[in-house]
Order: sequence, then structure tokens, then C-alpha cells
Amino acid sequence: MKSYCLFILFGIICLALYSCHKKTDQNRAIALVEVRYENSSQKLNFDGSKLDSLYNIAPQAYADSVKKGNELDDALAALESQIEHLSQAESDSVGLISAKLTKERYRLLDIAKTKPAFVGWKLSGVVVEGEKADTLSFNFDKGITKIVP
Repeated sequence: MKSYCLFILFGIICLALYSCHKKTDQNRAIALVEVRYENSSQKLNFDGSKLDSLYNIAPQAYADSVKKGNELDDALAALESQIEHLSQAESDSVGLISAKLTKERYRLLDIAKTKPAFVGWKLSGVVVEGEKADTLSFNFDKGITKIVP
């Protein structure tokens, strides 16, 4: 029984040490960039760098397009209900406006079909030290295993 308790205690200590040593996503991204630049004369400063997720379409842009599409639907419905009470010339003008709004609505519907999907990571704010302080950004795959274009 005593050896069983010691074995469990040893396992807990190993797990604690492993979890403390485990690298964060940003540390793994920085390590990949350091490997790429290890033979370079450029010195990189990662102090202000930031790791962000990349999406095929920004979730906020997706939400905005859905909201704007709903607003366009309301505007189109209002226009169509008023068009029959107008003269021919006014009706034609409103019809042109309605056609443009409908075209924009179809464009927004295409955007809404593209759901936001996670495509990788971006490390930004990496500063190249020297006379010409340049800021670099790097894109990574989903698992942060390699730098991608």
C-alpha cells in the first residue's frame, strides 16, 4: 500500500512538472520564427508580439453582413409595398433603387453562406531590431507546426 501511494505521488509530481514546462501556443510560434531566423544577422524582438487566430472570414464581418442583409430585406419590403401607389416615373426610380438593393442583398447572402472557419494563427508585432525598426508578421498552420504564406 505504501509503494502504491508513493507511485501515485510520483505520478502527480511528474504531471505537475510536465504541465509547468509545457509551451504555450505563442512560445511555439516564437520558437518556429527563431529557428527560421537563427542564421540571419537580423535580431528579432518578441516583447510586443501578439498571437491571434485567423479565420477565412472575420466572425464580426459575418455577423455584420447578416445584420445588414436583414435590414435590406426590410427596406425592400417597404419599397415594394409603396411602389404601387406611385406614378410611372416615380415607380421606375424606386424600381432602380430596389434592383440595386436586391443585388447587394444577393452579395450579402453569398457572404452569409461562407461560415467563419478557423484557418490558423498569426504572430504579429515582431520587431526587427536595428537602425530600421521594421515590424513583421508570420502566419502559422492550425497546430502551429510550421510557418505558412
